[in-house]
Amino acid sequence: MASKTELERLAAATYALRPDWPIRSVLTYLEREHSARAYRDLAVALAYIATDPTTVTPKRLGEAGPWWRVTHDVDPIRFERCPKPGHTSYPAHNCGACRVDALEPSVQQTERVPGVSAERVQAILDAAFDEPRRTPDAAELASGDSR
Repeated sequence: MASKTELERLAAATYALRPDWPIRSVLTYLEREHSARAYRDLAVALAYIATDPTTVTPKRLGEAGPWWRVTHDVDPIRFERCPKPGHTSYPAHNCGACRVDALEPSVQQTERVPGVSAERVQAILDAAFDEPRRTPDAAELASGDSR
């Protein structure tokens, strides 16, 4: 459904194509008869009839003519998809996944280098568990100093 602003734009655009059709008249006609139509459909149909030399008045828009068929024949923009498995959501001419695959391995994935070696971690754990553990007595537990 076209808004008031969109209908005003269409009336002005139609006036640019056909100066003999007053903007106010075209706008009134669009508001009364075609406000429930889609903005894009109205724009295409108005351009069609305004540039047709056999059209005398914008009321021709109310007829079932080829200008309405044109609005349904237009396909949305389509593009070839990348044929590689896993890349089919990208356009073939601009596949982001292919561009990433083409990067140097050092840029593509960085290997995490630990700050402490596995041997050092094991040595720390061994030292921690080698300390003799003694069970705290009741007085130590009550005081909160049971280390």
